[in-house]
Amino acid sequence: MRSTRNILPWVAAGVAVLSLPAAPRALDAQMTDLMVLVAPVTATEPVDRRFGERIAEEVRDGLQIFPGYSAIDRDDARDLIDDFDYDERTMTPIDWRQLGNHMGAALVMVGTAVMADGGVEVDITFLDPGSGDELPMEAFVVADDDSHEEAGAQAMQQLGRGVEYLRSIAFCGDYLASEQPMDAISNCNAALALNPESDRAHYLRGRAYMLNESWGEAAPDLQRVVDNNASDVDALESLAFTYAQLGDGAASLRYYRRQLDFQPDDVDTRMRIAYDLTQAERWVETVALLQEGVERAPDNIALLEYLTSAALQAGQTAGEVTDPAMIRVAVGASDQLVTLQGDAVNPTTLRNATNAYMLLEEYDNALAFSGRALESISSSDGSGEGEMSREQLLAQIHLSRATIYDRLEDPATGVQELEQALSYNPELPDGRQRLATLKLKAGDSDGAIEDFGAAIADGADPDLVANAIFSLAYTNHYAAQTGLANHGSIDVGDLGTALELFEVATGFVQDQALSEQIHFFLAYGYYLFGSAYDSRNEEEMACAPARTALNAFQRVSGYLAGAGTQQATNQQQIREAVDVQLYRQESIIEESCER
Repeated sequence: MRSTRNILPWVAAGVAVLSLPAAPRALDAQMTDLMVLVAPVTATEPVDRRFGERIAEEVRDGLQIFPGYSAIDRDDARDLIDDFDYDERTMTPIDWRQLGNHMGAALVMVGTAVMADGGVEVDITFLDPGSGDELPMEAFVVADDDSHEEAGAQAMQQLGRGVEYLRSIAFCGDYLASEQPMDAISNCNAALALNPESDRAHYLRGRAYMLNESWGEAAPDLQRVVDNNASDVDALESLAFTYAQLGDGAASLRYYRRQLDFQPDDVDTRMRIAYDLTQAERWVETVALLQEGVERAPDNIALLEYLTSAALQAGQTAGEVTDPAMIRVAVGASDQLVTLQGDAVNPTTLRNATNAYMLLEEYDNALAFSGRALESISSSDGSGEGEMSREQLLAQIHLSRATIYDRLEDPATGVQELEQALSYNPELPDGRQRLATLKLKAGDSDGAIEDFGAAIADGADPDLVANAIFSLAYTNHYAAQTGLANHGSIDVGDLGTALELFEVATGFVQDQALSEQIHFFLAYGYYLFGSAYDSRNEEEMACAPARTALNAFQRVSGYLAGAGTQQATNQQQIREAVDVQLYRQESIIEESCER
């Protein structure tokens, strides 16, 4: 074996470089040397061709004492070259990289040697045959083409710095896989300090920033990688997701589409991208991406199902339609699914279609689809669909039907549907409170009060319950009576119902401001109630209306006492009017009732 005198000074430095902080578990577990395929350096005339071969031999010798790495045997490489029918003298770096892949090499060395001012310029590269990632190396000049030992020593010295870079990159990737983003970022920073141009380091650091949800820092790293390699689909997907998180939907969709340019018919990739977009709540972009997929694969059930649910999300905010066109997309996709699958259609699809038609206020279609859904689930094996059990699906569909009948002003049927929903899922959110509200609308006050009480016992907010009762009574029974200039036109039946419900609300309310508001409207309501009977009493001055009116006016002051500062000016006016009315009703009673 030839002398290693020019390599030995590197050994101590190599050991020092490798004394980094403790490695992640995966790197710690490495027990065998990594293999390096060393190609002859390509010498260009007038440089002696043998100079390149001798540099390669120097490097192979140096790797015998280089920690953690070994050279692939020259004869083994030549045997495979013969098997592949290559000519070593004409092999390109790409050929050597492919050969390295076949031989399981961790690194492949290639290089060139050309005449230059002052001697021979040697430009050596160590690269990862799998990723193509290159170690940071600089060209150097030796005196002549007999200086192969010096060239080998310089190559090994630079390999030492490259190995430090590789180690930092490996640590970064391993910490990233272990979901330790700050350690990953630290090691990628170390790699970039050694090789600022490394796309691999920029990509891994970008992914670590993503894991840390530092989207603004992730974007520049990933953008750089994509700018340097427009076909890097992993970087394209990562950059697109990052822009989605930053709220730049246009940029996000643009890069997702660039990714899909390389895989336009890969449904799994498209579905994964759609999921990424929904995680960032970029619903409109999700719909656009899925529509493109459906155009390419119009019979794909998974794409159509995802499109239905995504379009529903894109078209509404908190149950209010904000984009009817998106809801139409959901309807169209669900119709297409029904056409494709017939009776085998997923009940969740029918439920989604029901909700879509309901949002569009096309209630006949909504009821028809929900009816089909109920039939479909009833004939299923009871195992449920997706993340929902059979009972949960049934509860959701009956809940939707209850809402439809409520909007069709048929609360009695709505009560039946909601009771069915609760029988399948007693834990339906706000289910008992919704049922109580429907019972109020259906005229079942006693049943409503019982259900409101049960809702509170189950953990419902008493103030929300009180406000629901108050609002419903005000809207359905009270408001119309307050706007009548002629008190004789007041519907005392409607007004009386409102006052009874206001009374019920005071039994639940805990919030002081809401309590004061309800008490004020009770006071004003009893003033109106008394005034309505007084108006009916003007001509005949009859006894019975006066007694009813007096009773109503007498109750006003008690409710005003609980009204706090609510509408203080109006309170004073009511008090003054009531004082007049109390005297008037007492006079009527004295005159009419004691005859």
